[in-house]
Amino acid sequence: MGSAISPEELFKIAGDDAVESRLIKAKPWSFSNGPFKKKSIPPPESPDWTLLLQDMEGRHPAAAKLLTWFRFIPDARLDDLMISIADPGGGVGPHFDSYDVFLIQMSGRRRWRISEQKDLSLNPNLPLKILKNFKVEQEWDLEPGDMLYLPPHVAHDSIALDGGCQTWSVGFRAQSYKEILQEGLWRLAESLEDIPELEQRFADPKQRATHSPEQLPEEIIAQVTAKLKELKLDRVETFLPGITAYLSEPKPQAFFDGSANDLSLKEFKLQISKQALLPHPQTRLLALGGRIYCNGEDVTKAQDKQTQAAWSKLAAKRSLKGSLGGIGANNSLFEAYEAGWLVF
Repeated sequence: MGSAISPEELFKIAGDDAVESRLIKAKPWSFSNGPFKKKSIPPPESPDWTLLLQDMEGRHPAAAKLLTWFRFIPDARLDDLMISIADPGGGVGPHFDSYDVFLIQMSGRRRWRISEQKDLSLNPNLPLKILKNFKVEQEWDLEPGDMLYLPPHVAHDSIALDGGCQTWSVGFRAQSYKEILQEGLWRLAESLEDIPELEQRFADPKQRATHSPEQLPEEIIAQVTAKLKELKLDRVETFLPGITAYLSEPKPQAFFDGSANDLSLKEFKLQISKQALLPHPQTRLLALGGRIYCNGEDVTKAQDKQTQAAWSKLAAKRSLKGSLGGIGANNSLFEAYEAGWLVF
């Protein structure tokens, strides 16, 4: 087995300022962020260096294809594909991740050392997050075609054994409950703008004279409690649309260019009857029942049933082909195509 992406292609991608890339050197440890010119990357077979490239699913079709192999895990948990290329001795030092990761050896060999130690304190004197007291418990050499799964917080260290050693890492998302709830609440608060009756002013004509003016009035508490129940803001299903919208947002560095998607609506409908429409590799699609969220937006809201069904199929199968019938110009599928979120 060999990598579907050559070292030359990876070095070229590392020179793109739209790509998150990092160069790590050992002995001594040093760290730098890209973009990198070819001459700033160590020459072949020079030891103790690693080049890391994030979000490769948006940069190369082979990387995007590999991510589809992991759809036995919910899309909401999938983060990205990182590729590391290194020469002998190259690595990033003993560390731990806060999320699940699958490590696929694509070319060359890499030695992995693993520990389930509880001490995860870091060395404060290094430019990288390297464990202070790493104690090896298990060791394996991965050859091309091998894969290693690491749960969160398992300490690990690895070094390349061969030149041009490529490891592809499929990472998963693990937001804090605080982040999920904050983002869901923020979007829920925004959605209250669409409820006209909430514009009504609070009134308390039956408020009696009080001996405790400093206390929050019972009438306010009672009326707000009633509103919360009326709007179902005391039930989790009310929060789920905002949470789903948040989890469907693309990564901040994702870039969509719809300028080449210049078909008219009529041409678009003809094209989709002949050729499959696909999500852009950096587009995120999530479903909440029959509601589909694409890149943070509910794309099934106020759409006809045929369009809603098309989005459901696209989210489930990551591909859509067939007749769209009499959809109109404000159709969300066509708008997503024009924005570059969907591609043929």
